[in-house]
Amino acid sequence: MKRIWITLFVLQAAPAVGADPACCKMFGFDASPILGEDAAICGKILDADERNEAESDTREDHRRATGCALEAQARGRAFVYTYRLLASPDIDLVYQAVFGAHGERLLLRMGLYAGENIRSVESCATLTVQPDGKVRKEGCYLRQGILD
Repeated sequence: MKRIWITLFVLQAAPAVGADPACCKMFGFDASPILGEDAAICGKILDADERNEAESDTREDHRRATGCALEAQARGRAFVYTYRLLASPDIDLVYQAVFGAHGERLLLRMGLYAGENIRSVESCATLTVQPDGKVRKEGCYLRQGILD
């Protein structure tokens, strides 16, 4: 099985006022203009050398990020929700859901799934963070030109 290693960046764990440009970039797409000035930044990506360490740290960070996203969602506040899904042996995906200040809904995904390199940006009619931390999407289509 061919493995492609992806360098991941670190994001803030707690809600922040204003979108730090470093928070909102995945593979060259900058979501900070969509978020506006008062966006909550929910989640961080840990880049650990050991997979077990990354899985352990990610669970707690994902719980905190989910709480942040649920609160921002309930208040109708713009936010970005980021988490890393690790499932042995062959899933390592980064999800970033962007909930814009003017109703924009984007879902960015990057990583490995069953040995395939996944990179996508979808624009969605409905995007919702669920209490279990998963993102439910409806009416999504791939955004062309963003990854070119």
